[in-house]
Parts: sequence; structure tokens; C-alpha cells
Amino acid sequence: MKRAPSRTALCVAATLLAQAEAACLSSGNQDTINNLLQQGGPNTVVSLCPGATIPLTGSIVFTASGQEISTAGYPTDDTRATVIIQPGSNTTSAIRGNWQDNVRVLNIQVDGNRPNAGPFGGDALLELGGGTTGQTVSHSVIKNTRSWSCLHLIGSGQDENPCRNATITFNTVGPCGEEGVDAQGLGLWADGLSIECTATTVTGATDGGIVIFGSPGSSFLRNTITSSTTQRGFGAINMVDPNYNGNYSGVVVSENIITGVGDSFIELGIGMGGQVWSNPHPLNNFGPTTVTNNVFKGNIGFSIVINGWENGLTVTGNDVSQVHSPSSDFADDSSCGPQQKASFAANKQLIIYEPGAGTPLNIQSDFDSIPNNGSNWLCLSHPVPTQQSFAPQSLSVNGKTSLVVQLRGFRVQLQGDGNLVGLDTTGAEWVVKWASSRYSTACGTDGSLCELDFGGDGNLVLYDANGPVWDAGTSGTGEDLVFYNAAPWVAVTGAGGNTLWTIADLTG
Repeated sequence: MKRAPSRTALCVAATLLAQAEAACLSSGNQDTINNLLQQGGPNTVVSLCPGATIPLTGSIVFTASGQEISTAGYPTDDTRATVIIQPGSNTTSAIRGNWQDNVRVLNIQVDGNRPNAGPFGGDALLELGGGTTGQTVSHSVIKNTRSWSCLHLIGSGQDENPCRNATITFNTVGPCGEEGVDAQGLGLWADGLSIECTATTVTGATDGGIVIFGSPGSSFLRNTITSSTTQRGFGAINMVDPNYNGNYSGVVVSENIITGVGDSFIELGIGMGGQVWSNPHPLNNFGPTTVTNNVFKGNIGFSIVINGWENGLTVTGNDVSQVHSPSSDFADDSSCGPQQKASFAANKQLIIYEPGAGTPLNIQSDFDSIPNNGSNWLCLSHPVPTQQSFAPQSLSVNGKTSLVVQLRGFRVQLQGDGNLVGLDTTGAEWVVKWASSRYSTACGTDGSLCELDFGGDGNLVLYDANGPVWDAGTSGTGEDLVFYNAAPWVAVTGAGGNTLWTIADLTG
């Protein structure tokens, strides 16, 4: 018969628990934590109290092997302590552990605070790796990086001392970046996990995308990668970069679930090879590599694309039966090349260019072997409308900017010579469907002095450096300017939606 614990034993256990809770850190900042790490030396554990929030204006830095930052009691719910970067700081990395063996980030929440602190160029939210072994990030929430990645395991650059044997398990990563560009034209995107270590294991719940930078001998297993409900995701798992000279030998990507949800989508589920991404590189990546039993669901443009690979590839048992079809319901291919357009129109999900895949090759039978060497499969966009309206004073475009509207399969642009043109973009080559055929020699060398305006008086006017070139004659009556991807192409409408003018009135 099992004996019940004595009252003395229970009291001792309660005392030890109380002591542990008393020893945890409930307040402070990065300096408080860094002092504890520096004073404690190797194997120091900084335990944060459950529910604590630690503001950061600088980085927490591991300074010796075996150090750890964690929440007392190792909870896995919202009581995990939070370290959060503060607005007004130039800090992008909340925690740094480069070149320190066996350091651990366990059961905490790491928040880059991008919505409040803003995007900022710099290192990843968690910067680990270098010439190290045995680093661990587990049961943590990592989100809102200000820079290019939520978690970066950087390589060492030393063949004899690579980053190795890291373990990234059961973390929730994201949201990380955003769609689009900033005022300087710089991308707001960010990776979820950026892995450049060898013999590393990444498993568990991961909302953000995973970029594998070579990482020979590593395994990426049973991750759940889900798109934002509103913002387009580039790639869920990417094997496209040439790090380690393109060496992906021994990499295993298996039993991951990749899902596009809401009004958005993931452009590329798993990309493999040097010719798949938006910046193709001349050398092939190489294996042998295994990609098996992954499941794709919802809004995904292309589930797996292979081009630019050699020396062994096994891709079997991957399930695309739950991907939404047709793809045109959630994405637009206007910016894609001819081969990508053909695959998209046919709703192909598993795509391989066999001359660019090398041997030995073991792939499942439902792959579509494409005839043309299509590169850059990051070409999809959100569905665009068939028409777009502008109120008075809401449209002003010059010939340098050029683009007036992008519609479904159609583009209207103002050229540098003042000619307003409508282009059918559905084919491999764009076709002019209509043109104003009114030109100016006073647009300036870059076209910026010619400007199309829908003014506050409701009149559509093209100006050059000398004044009006042509107008719609709708001053005082125009209420909306409407562009269409079919006839009448361009119209100014008045009260009740009555058509007052179309582009045909100008072109005859």
C-alpha cells in the first residue's frame, strides 16, 4: 500500500516552493538581468516571476555557458513572464546568446513590440548561434520583432566549429513582420525562424515561417505554420538560400502543417532550390534531403516547388487535398511569369522542373512536371478588383510614378510622354487595349511634370509643365472617377451614377 506523504514532508515541499517563488525576479530591466548573469557566471539561472513584465531598452546578454532565463515553475500559459522592448529605443534584440554553449531560453514571452516601438533595422529579436553547441529555446512566445527575424540561429562561418545541436521546440512564433514597404521602400517582412545551425531540431507549434539556411543534418518536424488572417505570407518553409555552399544534406522536413487562413494566403508552402525564390542564384542547392508527410490546407498559392537542386531528393506522402481551389479565389497572378501563370491557372500545387531537380529523385506521383524553367514563384498578390473608383481630389499620379491603377488582369499607367494607356496583363506579353494618344513634350526628363488629377471640382485633367493638356469637361458635375478592366475602361460619373464622360470621348 502506497503511503501518503507526511505532514512534515508537505511542509518542506511548501517551504521550498515559497523559497523558489521568493527567489524569482518580479521587476527590473535588462541591466538587472545582465548583472545577475555576469555575477553568477556559468550555469546561472535567472528565474522571472510568473506574470512579471520586464521592460527593455537594451539587450539581455548571456555571458557564459549553461546560462538560462526562464519563468519560475516553467508554466506554458499566459502566466509566462514577458520581456518587452520599449518605444524610443534603438534595440532590436531582446536576448543575445551568440558563441555561448548550452544557453537556454525557456517558458517566457519575448515581445519586440513592433506595433508600438516601430520597425527598425538591426539584428533579430532573439540572436543565438555562432560557434556553439546545445542551445535551447523552448515553450516560449516570440513575437513582434522590429527587424528581419523573430529568432536567428546564426552560423559561425567556421567549418571546424559550426553552430550545432540546437533545439527549438514547442514555441509559438509570430506575428513577426508585415506585408509591404516603409516610406523608404524597405520591406517590412520578417522571418519567423531563421536557422543556420547544423544537426539542429525544430519541432512544435510555430506560427511563423521557417527559413532553413543550409543547416545540414537538421530536422524540422511537426511544426504548425499558419498565415496571418489579413497579410500575405511569402513562404512557410524555405530551402532556397546557398549557405553552407547550398548544403542541405541530411535535412528532414516532415509532418508539418501549413495553413493559409482568413482573407490572406501563403504564396509558397515549401520552396526547394536556388531557382525558386525572388532572387535566383546560379548554383544548385544539394541533398540528400527528405520532405515527407507534410499537410497543406486553405489558401496556399503553390504548396511545393522544386527547381535548382541536385544530389538527392525524396519528396513523398505530402497531402494537398485540403488546399482551397481555385487559387484565383484568394490570389492574383498578374505579376507572375508565363510558367507561373500556367501553373496557377491550372491550380497546380506540387510543381517540379525536372531538369533542375537532379538525381537521385524520389517524388510522389501527383507532382506536375513543368516544361519551362520558371524561377521566382513569389509573384502572387491579393486579389485585385475589376474596377476602382476615386472621389474628387483622391487621385493624382505623375508620369514618373506611372502606375494609376492595378485591376484584375489589367493595368492603367501614365507614361513619361503624357500618354495614358490601358494594358491587358493576362498574357505573357502585355497588350495595349486603349490609349489616350495625347502626348506632351513638357513632361520633364523623368515624366514627373505630367500629372493626371481628378480635382476637387470633379474634373479629370492631364497637366504638363505649361498647364492643362486635356480634360474631361466635368467640372462641377463629376462625382466619381471609375477605372474598369473592360469597356468603358475609364469614366467620370455624376449624380446617381450617370456616366458623364468616358475615355472614348477623348480618343474618338
